[in-house]
Amino acid sequence: MLFHLAEPAVLLGIIVAFVIGVFVHDAAQVLAARLVRDPTPMRAGRLTTTRVKERLSPFSGLAVFIVGHGWAESVPMNDVWRRRRFHVAAAVLAGPLAYLLLALGSLALFGLLGDRASIDLGDRVTEVTVVNGFGAEFTLWLAVTFASMFIVSLIPVPPTDAGRLVFLLGGTSEGWRNAHHRLTEGNIGLVILLALLLLPALFVGFPSVVGQLVAPLLRGLGSLIGLHLL
Repeated sequence: MLFHLAEPAVLLGIIVAFVIGVFVHDAAQVLAARLVRDPTPMRAGRLTTTRVKERLSPFSGLAVFIVGHGWAESVPMNDVWRRRRFHVAAAVLAGPLAYLLLALGSLALFGLLGDRASIDLGDRVTEVTVVNGFGAEFTLWLAVTFASMFIVSLIPVPPTDAGRLVFLLGGTSEGWRNAHHRLTEGNIGLVILLALLLLPALFVGFPSVVGQLVAPLLRGLGSLIGLHLL
């Protein structure tokens, strides 16, 4: 976002997509948890418009400000009993799936407003070129941001959804517990995640996980609805 301050359509698209993404992510996980008979997320109040601190960490906000995408904090669930781990895993995966569906919907909306666009990996952040006007650029950046949040949610380190799944479905040995404690309580996972997101924007030439995957992902989603992205 820091690199797009002079582009109102891009700036608005990133902000709107991130806010929508966080709330839809939470709603998807809460409703999926309810389907597997876990009332914990509903009781936590994550379907309300409050609880901002539980939804979003300041470090995620920093990542959004600098690179335009971050992550939502995973919804609390009853994952104490090992026999319920696959139920919880299914509910956790509902969050990333929600991002993917939002990206697909945004691309469909872009298809109504524009007809040509290219998505490339720039020197620091993803670069998008849109032929049509403000509305087309705005909707395409909605898709870019949703797709980026989907990719970030699948990076397998806490505090992402995939990071939660690794230890939810992993072993129960002392080594696993120590690794989980260091990554979460010791904030090592947070440091790794921030490094993966911020270093490509701060240092030209540093490989970007999100930047390398977002364009192929959007092209693949676009092909499902007959939309050709360069």
